[in-house]
Amino acid sequence: MSMLRYSRAYSPEALKGFEAASQWADAHAPVGPLFLWEDLSLTADAFADEPAFRDDSEQWQRFCHEELGFAVPADVG
Repeated sequence: MSMLRYSRAYSPEALKGFEAASQWADAHAPVGPLFLWEDLSLTADAFADEPAFRDDSEQWQRFCHEELGFAVPADVG
């Protein structure tokens, strides 16, 4: 049995402050929405894991948390 994962939807415009993610979004979901997952991967489909944008950098983590306000709610995580 698989566990459900948490994601939050964002418009492609929300990613304009992080160039690599914004370029990926333009190529994969130019009209959005995009889904940011608890592992900080980004997909254009709420039900598929690929294609996905992944970046393990501290800059991406900071952008997700500080600029996008992403956090898994306490009652979910």
